[in-house]
Amino acid sequence: MKNKQHDWKFILQFLLTLTIFLFAVVRIGMFYWEYSKGAKEYQNLQDAVIFSEEESPTDTESDEFAIDFEKLQKINPDIVGWIQIEKLGISYPIVQGKDNEYYLSHTFYRKENKCGSIFMEVQNEKDFRDQNTFLYGHNMKDHSMFAKLNELKQEEVFQDNPKFLIYTPEGIHRYQIFSCYTASLESDSFQYKFTSEEEYARWQKNVKGYSIYDTGVEPQKEQKIVTLMTCTAQGQNYRFLVHGVLVN
Repeated sequence: MKNKQHDWKFILQFLLTLTIFLFAVVRIGMFYWEYSKGAKEYQNLQDAVIFSEEESPTDTESDEFAIDFEKLQKINPDIVGWIQIEKLGISYPIVQGKDNEYYLSHTFYRKENKCGSIFMEVQNEKDFRDQNTFLYGHNMKDHSMFAKLNELKQEEVFQDNPKFLIYTPEGIHRYQIFSCYTASLESDSFQYKFTSEEEYARWQKNVKGYSIYDTGVEPQKEQKIVTLMTCTAQGQNYRFLVHGVLVN
């Protein structure tokens, strides 16, 4: 009798363990299936709207490549630009929503997906005229979206990627990276409005000093900045920041 009870306990424990394992496998599979859907969606979008100089429509600006903003506008009128960090493989549309929540879980096509979108701080001006403009993106486990920004923690990666480009309907903005570091959410790094040029210059000096290595770039108070932000493995209350100063 005792042996039978022991056998049943063993079977129940085995079935419980198997159920938990299968649930975990299914859950992981669903996560990566969703990641795959998001990645495919953005790849299809790139194929549809990015042109080489030879292929580009005559009404679009061209540099390293050209963007069909007319087509993007028809897909999603929240489009404000396109960001590229070529060697890191970052190339995505930038949107600005009515809040900072929606695009955390919706793609450029407005489909619900954990990969979300690259989006601009809702309080920033959509034409990048602010002294400091914030762009947000997820640190995805499949290394998509802004996950590869974390590679800039290594100085040698920065040496290969010293700048990023932002394409807009009006033209192309080139930004030189001058500071990379992990910051607490309580840090002054997250300021994007300034009461004077002097306050802005002090902020520039502060965030330059936070950099984990010397980039050799010193921003000036008349230059505008774009700050790229993503999550980091250091915890929920920390973000990895990349500050770029507009050079032309």
